[in-house]
Amino acid sequence: MCEKTGAVLGRLCRVCAACFCAVILLQNLLALPSTQPLAVLLGLLATAGVLLLCRRCLRPVKGFALGLFVLRFALALFFILWLDSQPVQDFNTLYTAAGQLAQGSHAYLDNLYFFNWAYQSAFMAYEALVISLFGTSLLPLQLLNALFMALTNVLVYRIARQLTGEPAAMAAGLLYALYPAPLFLAGVLTNQHLSVCLFYAGLYLLVKERTLTLPRALGAGALLALGNAMRPIGVIALLAAVLWCGLRALRGKCLRALLHGMGTAASYFAVGAVLTGLIVVSGINPEGLGNNQPMWKFAVGLNQESSGCWNGADYEAFLSLPTQEGHAAMTEAVEERLRVGIPKLAGLAWRKSAVMWAANEDLYWGFGHLEPEQTALSFPVTLNWNRMQLLLGGMDKGVYLLAFALALAGLLSRLRRPEGCGRTLLLTLLLCGYYAVHLIVEVQVRYRYFLMPCVFVLAALALARLFPEKDA
Repeated sequence: MCEKTGAVLGRLCRVCAACFCAVILLQNLLALPSTQPLAVLLGLLATAGVLLLCRRCLRPVKGFALGLFVLRFALALFFILWLDSQPVQDFNTLYTAAGQLAQGSHAYLDNLYFFNWAYQSAFMAYEALVISLFGTSLLPLQLLNALFMALTNVLVYRIARQLTGEPAAMAAGLLYALYPAPLFLAGVLTNQHLSVCLFYAGLYLLVKERTLTLPRALGAGALLALGNAMRPIGVIALLAAVLWCGLRALRGKCLRALLHGMGTAASYFAVGAVLTGLIVVSGINPEGLGNNQPMWKFAVGLNQESSGCWNGADYEAFLSLPTQEGHAAMTEAVEERLRVGIPKLAGLAWRKSAVMWAANEDLYWGFGHLEPEQTALSFPVTLNWNRMQLLLGGMDKGVYLLAFALALAGLLSRLRRPEGCGRTLLLTLLLCGYYAVHLIVEVQVRYRYFLMPCVFVLAALALARLFPEKDA
């Protein structure tokens, strides 16, 4: 009975993931006329052309992971030097605070930001360490961004290789290397690059071999906790891992699978507690890695007028108040916004999904300091930065659409197989969890960065039909 329940729940998760991918594709197609359809088509055709070329020429080779690393690093370095992105908004706040901490000053603690969002202190401390070693230039931090992006690309290939054959994994890794969206953030001092690398390193430990061992489960929990310290979304990955172990337990590996799930969770919380203690004891932030405004993301995410996006009205209404009063006001607002009824909440969820998953990449973070009418490219055609952003955004969307189409095809192909609770289910749960959470909390286009490596890994399931193991 338990085994049958586990199989049904595993299949249900795959159905939900396939439905989410289908919704994302539909919303992108509906939004296509308002974007740059020719640029999207160009990106789509170029990516499909790369796949066809790989189909003819790509063969398993030693050193492929190193080549993939070098390619992604080189592309990231190009965007770093080309755009010369400057820190803005929260990124500038963190960079300024890191400079103060590197000089031994804690003046940044006077800023209410580090009380409200104390969880940013770990990433700020990481930046302070880099600044203390290499000086205040942005370049060392940006080069580390490129390093983490390249490592993430290798992890996409490595994880895909565990779930499919070598040729399909190579194709998926190469496609991710050419996926432009993270490159637009290469020079931006965002915590996403490091956190995504750590999260997927933890997931890789979980799927590295068919049989999960307790040491790898503990290591995965530690890496997820480190990623969470950099960007506090680790609970989604942890929940996916624990649910995966629970479903595996239902499939007949009861004691061992439960032990692995408990070990991953215990390691995650233990490492998180140690990191919080270190932040407090070192004096970096007396609040540790806490969140003293936990309702903010929910209050914003349930705002009908802003479609769940950041907005000045909520900021003035809630964050201008003293902390306790602001928390109470946000709690009341969340309760009120949940009482609008199912039809309005469903409409909000649809709009939020469209905002986060169907909009073009927000290029402000990497391109916002550039003059829109200034020349960006003079050969073979002349383009200013405004047109360059439209072109790059459209081409990125082409790659994005193909990735989701392949992920959908891969998920559908696995529905027809009696796979049970295999390793692909972990990535499926991650997709379901991340998509569902952002139907409730605040949405931004750049937040989809975290999930895209997972999408390319799932795309490898479809690529396995184009790149069968026998072609190796």
